[in-house]
Amino acid sequence: MATVDNKLLSSAVQEWSCPPPPVDASRLLRVHKYTDPSKVRPVIVDAAERASQDALLLAAPTARYVISEIKSLKNGVLTLTGGHQFDCPAFEQHLENCQHLVAFIMTLGDRLDAKTMSLVEDVFEPLDALFLETAGWLTIEAATRKLAAKIRSDAARDGCATSLRMGPGYEYKLHENGERVRWDLVQQQVLFKLFGDTDLPVELLSSCAMFPKMSRSGVYGLTRKT
Repeated sequence: MATVDNKLLSSAVQEWSCPPPPVDASRLLRVHKYTDPSKVRPVIVDAAERASQDALLLAAPTARYVISEIKSLKNGVLTLTGGHQFDCPAFEQHLENCQHLVAFIMTLGDRLDAKTMSLVEDVFEPLDALFLETAGWLTIEAATRKLAAKIRSDAARDGCATSLRMGPGYEYKLHENGERVRWDLVQQQVLFKLFGDTDLPVELLSSCAMFPKMSRSGVYGLTRKT
């Protein structure tokens, strides 16, 4: 496969962080189907506003990412030059012609998790806990877009393009027959191995879920622009 000699494709693990992206309280309300603000009770509006403010104070988005060369992709099995393998029928649809794979692990840290748990167990404010958890997921989604933009910008400077983000545990629709296939969550174990002995801000549990809860992992393919 073609190789690209640039800083982005260094095999070293890279660190990244950003200020927590703000989550608008009105968006929290919309996510929970409160589409008409005039009909929302003040207690619910107040809970959404508290969650928005708390997420901004508690979230600390940080990530690690590493780039590996793709050795082969055949019959849904993606093999990296280091010998690690991933298996998903949707790979050829989304990663075909990619020469490198960017794997990332991101978290907001454990403070938002802890506050959500405290709202349930210590003071029993389930509404506040619900909105804060939603604010957390919206924050990590926004932070993921920022990381993707950084990777995409670096790749573009070196004549590369990025693929769709993929991640263990997610489902993908195959174009040829409309079948939905899942990238097995257990392959989180392989993804974490790509980081070697790097001190990561996320722990992989025996269930292959991540701790802190407000965490995300995934991959992007890199291909040469034609």
